[in-house]
Amino acid sequence: MERQTNQNEEERWENYRLANSRFPHVRQIELMKQLELTNPQIGETIAEVGTGNGYLTFELAKSVGKSGRIITHDYQKSNLDFVERMNQNRFPITTIHQSLDYKLEISDESIDRVSSIATLHHYDDRLNNTGTTGRQRVLNEFYRALKDGGTLIIGDVAHGTAPQRYFDAIDNPKYCNPRGHPHDFLDENLARKLCEDAGFEAITFEIKRVPWVFDDEEQAKNYLHTIHNAKCTPEESLEIAKKCLPYTQVGRRNQIEWELFYLTAKKSI
Repeated sequence: MERQTNQNEEERWENYRLANSRFPHVRQIELMKQLELTNPQIGETIAEVGTGNGYLTFELAKSVGKSGRIITHDYQKSNLDFVERMNQNRFPITTIHQSLDYKLEISDESIDRVSSIATLHHYDDRLNNTGTTGRQRVLNEFYRALKDGGTLIIGDVAHGTAPQRYFDAIDNPKYCNPRGHPHDFLDENLARKLCEDAGFEAITFEIKRVPWVFDDEEQAKNYLHTIHNAKCTPEESLEIAKKCLPYTQVGRRNQIEWELFYLTAKKSI
């Protein structure tokens, strides 16, 4: 049973990478907002958590140049292996297989920025009743690893928004295989408190419209079905999204009205 579960998890993440790699333009708007706020500079060392298919990783690496370094963490080793194969030492990227205790294998006060998109919610699990303990631990780690004056940048789904309702609706192996989506999301007050408890200052929190854009409805069906490794039909994947999220046609393209919170915070000097 454990072997089958691991195989299902591998399939889930393989399809996640496939969806984002095959259709890189779909989430381009949310990515550009993350990069704008991260503002990576030549020569900096930046830590990322949530490697996925590397769609943020490689953009950060291009920005810091050969004199910089990106240290990217993921608990799913296949994601790291994929990025290493894609990279082939072209960019200064170090991959780290993150342990379940969420420790970062980074020295104290050694990085300039932490940037993480659509990942923070994965650090807690409703099935295991972890509350916000996982997110607090990893925020504490971010603070420890950042240099004095270093910056934290997080993009993620906010509680009480349409994307949160969508993820709750697909919390079922039929729509998100193999485990559903057993994760909850932070509202502004809780996000600020967790950051403050970790020691961060100058916290900003803003929910931004970052629509997912598709060439046509067929692409929307296939993307949603693939990214969640769904076991329903592609038509059902789009149908459940339309029930929770505004779905519109803009010119010749279709889009889902996605939104994320973008949080920035500073480590005190």
